[in-house]
Amino acid sequence: MLELYLVSFNCARNLVNPESLAPSFFQGLPKGASVPDVIAISLQEVAPIAYSFLGGSYLKPYFDRVSTAVHLAVDLHSHGSEELEHIATRSLGMTALMIFAKPQVAERIKWIQSAGAGVGFWNMGNKGAIAMRVGISRPDHDSILKLSFTAAHLAPMECNIDARNEDWKNLVHNMVFLNDDDSAYTLTEQAPLLSSSEPPAENDGLFSPGSHLFFAGDLNYRTHDNPPLPDTHESYPSGTSREAFSHWLKKDQLTREKEANRTLHGLQEMPIEFPPTYKLSIKKNSKSHKRSSSDTEVQWEWAKHRYPSWCDRILFLPNRTVEPQVYTALPVQATSDHRPVALSLCVDNRPLSREADDGGSSAPFPINPNWRARRDAARRWEVVVGVLSYLALTKKGNAIILAAAGMAFASWYLAAWLKR
Repeated sequence: MLELYLVSFNCARNLVNPESLAPSFFQGLPKGASVPDVIAISLQEVAPIAYSFLGGSYLKPYFDRVSTAVHLAVDLHSHGSEELEHIATRSLGMTALMIFAKPQVAERIKWIQSAGAGVGFWNMGNKGAIAMRVGISRPDHDSILKLSFTAAHLAPMECNIDARNEDWKNLVHNMVFLNDDDSAYTLTEQAPLLSSSEPPAENDGLFSPGSHLFFAGDLNYRTHDNPPLPDTHESYPSGTSREAFSHWLKKDQLTREKEANRTLHGLQEMPIEFPPTYKLSIKKNSKSHKRSSSDTEVQWEWAKHRYPSWCDRILFLPNRTVEPQVYTALPVQATSDHRPVALSLCVDNRPLSREADDGGSSAPFPINPNWRARRDAARRWEVVVGVLSYLALTKKGNAIILAAAGMAFASWYLAAWLKR
């Protein structure tokens, strides 16, 4: 069996604090479990929009923080006896996916395919999804185990139920897996594969026969269809247990829309046994003897203008070779208004049989024949918005504007003086 660990975290456009996240990172593992074979981390709002849309080196500090947290967590959990390798990172706009694996698993990875689609304004990546499909060879066998990991961020606000359902439809329509293609992505990092083989055919969608599918992210489905009134927060349940909010869980939009066959078709979720993960209002009180960035007292309460909801979710395509184990929320992080969620599960090493094990993985919607043109147009808009946001919203961008304005004024003044 291959042990997988999936984590989803809306970073709220802030740098992750490794010293805070690492100690609790593996709380979603079964008691006494070792470091998982493969870790996939879905990140949303990974950085401010300017950095996210420009990508490249602008995103590196944000991903470095996450990598540091993972390696520190492994060291703490295994008491220094195990390690993980960074396999690949892909991002599209403000959403990203990072994959890590044990060295003995990393050397079995034969190929990696990528897919992505924006569903934000003008199909840009302020909302959308990024995915990787990883081919892992079976020990002492020629067959390949296919694992498809997806990181997603859907439309916000309580009332936008139809928009979230439409986002899901557009992702299935427009996410197409390709080999060695990074033209749609704002950042692509991949460790050299120790052993490579001929990758599979391209142009396959999210629902691929013979492949496992895992879907994690800030899906934004809420517990109410309209936002709260100004004084509604006074009646929010007290306490942080799931039981305190059990009557709200019965109103969960995602459960309702799935049962009505309007979203996330065919995917399954373990029972929710944790409190809502959004929206938190964080208050940090630094201790007088503070010595590090993690040495703070974190106080939080529910935000008054949002109903507490289970926005952050992890689902998977069920079949008889998948054994889900623990599904939980990790502790509150002072850098975000979301709690991370984690899912541990085991997958049989043998590849899926299309007939016996697939679990009904036929796609609910066909692939859009114009997906590539849609993607490329959205990416051009991202660059434009990224540049404008950088100039308007960052100190360095402001300095560039001032310098350009200064040069323009100096040129005008010089030209006027020469005409005298």
